[in-house]
Formats: sequence, structure tokens, C-alpha cells
Amino acid sequence: MSESVKVTILGSEYSLRTNDEALVKELAAELDTELKDLQQKLPGKPPTTLAVLTALNISEQQVHAQMNELRDIERLAGEIENLCDALETR
Repeated sequence: MSESVKVTILGSEYSLRTNDEALVKELAAELDTELKDLQQKLPGKPPTTLAVLTALNISEQQVHAQMNELRDIERLAGEIENLCDALETR
């Protein structure tokens, strides 16, 4: 069941509908922190610029996390294959 939740991001309040209020609040707080950190590094930049740069940073982090996950899966698949080969030779 969808419920309404209010979050504040970079000083602006947003009313959102969600099925997971706690998750949305957590994500909004993380986004707000990242935006404020970037705002301190780039004072005077408009909020839209900060939002775009933060979105790119988050996207890059996500891609790197996915790449790391794929590498881990491939490594584990190789280990499983080696274990299966070892069991078959017994």
C-alpha cells in the first residue's frame, strides 16, 4: 500500500508516495548529504547543477559496484568449477 512521506533535500521539501517509507527517508538523507558535500566543494553552483553532478556521481558508484559484483560472481563461478572438477576426479 502506497503512503505519502515528506523528505527535505537541499532545503526543499518533497512529498513522495512510496511503499517503503523508511527506505525513501534513508535515500533522501543520503542524497541530501551528498548534495550538501558537493555544494561545499562548489559554492555558488545552482541546485540543478549540483543535482546533475550528484546523479552522475551516484551513477558512477553504482556502475563500479555492479562491475565489482560481476567480477566476484565470475571468480566464485571459477572456484565452483574448480571444486566440481576436483570432486569429479575423485
